[in-house]
Amino acid sequence: MAIRSRFVVWAAGEFQYPHTGGFPGAELCLHSSRVHSWRRLPGEEFVVIGGYESGLDAAITLCGFGKRARVLDTRAIWQHEHSDPSLTVSPYTYERLGAALRTKRLQLIANACVTAVQRTSSGYHVLSADGRRWRTRSRPILATGFKGSHHRIAHLFDWREDGYVQLSPEDESTRTPGLFLVGPGVRHGNIVFCFIYKFRQRFAVVARAIARRLQIDPTPLERYRARGMFLDDLSCCTEPCTC
Repeated sequence: MAIRSRFVVWAAGEFQYPHTGGFPGAELCLHSSRVHSWRRLPGEEFVVIGGYESGLDAAITLCGFGKRARVLDTRAIWQHEHSDPSLTVSPYTYERLGAALRTKRLQLIANACVTAVQRTSSGYHVLSADGRRWRTRSRPILATGFKGSHHRIAHLFDWREDGYVQLSPEDESTRTPGLFLVGPGVRHGNIVFCFIYKFRQRFAVVARAIARRLQIDPTPLERYRARGMFLDDLSCCTEPCTC
């Protein structure tokens, strides 16, 4: 069945499209989004590949159930301080992280660029670019993020050199007029619209663009601005972040 429309807002999310590749042996790992119950996950010690929100959440949760976890990350983002919550760990995660570290069951390993995972007779070996190797009996956990649903319609977008979609100031595809993108995949310059809530502040921008083209009064959308949920002035997204 085909549905015709002048406008399409692509808001199909990210969580159902995990990034599961990137190095040999990645298929041997279990992506964090595919874990149905951390409590029932077989094993007593785990290696988590990726140390951002998903990876830290996985490790913290495992430690909360009495298990041990090692988090491998290339950047050690838990050490970063930045005004933009998209570029560092959220305050809630920091609080939980401190509690998990005090249990002595969590180990954070920085500058660990994982290049391969190998299956052995006793479990798995996780290898890094600098020659380090971590052994684990449990299936390694991938916390390597998500590809984003908009990759399923990649041919309808122009793409920037850094791998993000090229959009108009109103978050419209520069290749396909009438197609708008919302969600964490939206980028303007170097500005990141964090997945915590800032990308939602762009919803009213898209709604206003469509309303104007349909010759509908967009004034009711100003209610969003009054509540701090209408982000059309991107100058506030530079240092310091005032979201």
